[in-house]
Amino acid sequence: MIRAKARLLAVALCAALSTGCTLLTPVKTDTTSYVLSGLPADLPRQTGPSRTLLVLVPETAPLFATRRMAYSTRDFQIGYFNESEWALAPAQMIQPLLVQTMRNAGYSSEIASSAQPSRGTLSLRTEILELKQDFNAEPATFRAGMRFSLLREPAHQLVATQDLSVSEPMRGKTAYDGVVAGNAAIEKMLRAVAAFANSNAN
Repeated sequence: MIRAKARLLAVALCAALSTGCTLLTPVKTDTTSYVLSGLPADLPRQTGPSRTLLVLVPETAPLFATRRMAYSTRDFQIGYFNESEWALAPAQMIQPLLVQTMRNAGYSSEIASSAQPSRGTLSLRTEILELKQDFNAEPATFRAGMRFSLLREPAHQLVATQDLSVSEPMRGKTAYDGVVAGNAAIEKMLRAVAAFANSNAN
């Protein structure tokens, strides 16, 4: 009788421990990562000799300085998807796209380093002001807003600045639809910044 009770107690203890372990195990949520990789084709090339253009890491408004993917469903509201995110922070994905775009447009483009640039070198500074999926619009729309500035180094003398915004309609209302529209919006933005550089770099 005593042995039977001991066996029952052991079984109950094992079951309790097993349940406890299950309750303490973190719930795994699958998160899908997406990239911004769109590049414009057939860019108009700058005239004259190739110039060196330093492309600085874009500065980003705090709401969008994250891998979290932003959206809004009403005015004055920002939310973030739970199961969809950017593979890298937007600034990290957009900088190499800017470099390649400027190269395709005929510039000798480099990613700026801590080294002191030579006199007369131009630098391209970018501020990401908005990067979100807007479900309050009809149809749903991906909105991108950036400020571009050309400066003459090493004195940081402002040559020109321009605010650009792109609104790209989405085919549906999923995070992936927003990513597709976002890449199209970034292509348009890159084409616009190449034109901005061509108009002001010479």
